[in-house]
Amino acid sequence: MNIKALVRTIQLCPQKLISQSLFVVTLSTLGLTIGIVPKIPNSSSTSIFDTAVYAQESFTDIAVTAEEINKYAISVLQIENLRIGVYREIQNEFQKRSSGGSVPPIICNQKSSVNTLPQNVKVIAVNYCNKAKEIIEGNDLTVSRFNEITQIQRKDETWRAKIQTQLIRIQQQQQIDN
Repeated sequence: MNIKALVRTIQLCPQKLISQSLFVVTLSTLGLTIGIVPKIPNSSSTSIFDTAVYAQESFTDIAVTAEEINKYAISVLQIENLRIGVYREIQNEFQKRSSGGSVPPIICNQKSSVNTLPQNVKVIAVNYCNKAKEIIEGNDLTVSRFNEITQIQRKDETWRAKIQTQLIRIQQQQQIDN
């Protein structure tokens, strides 16, 4: 499916546009949840500037194969299905404590975001993080490569479009199979 066909599909199906917008938000949340967070170096200010220059490197030079895009897309969809259920479960636990209780951000590689949770919610969050890692590795990616691809698609529209196209292709195939 090319980009023009994708645009026509979106124009014809506003529900898909909404779901795709939600998907982008979910991807961002997912990235944070499984450990994509900026790191501030502990060394001198010179290192900070070196890091900033490195962060602006063009992602067009980084190779992401079609196979990796497919593995990444499959992982994202599987993790998203898991995340929805876990989020509801955690939300229910917080609402039991107080009617207006909301779910705080949970970032898998930041122990402080998990350690501050009530024990029953902490267990749910840790299980989610472990299962997300298993999903990624079960699709023949490493967590670090998954995170690299997430960063690439955030900063490069071309890669984001390729991944989005693959996500749509997989979802359409799943609908046909079901």
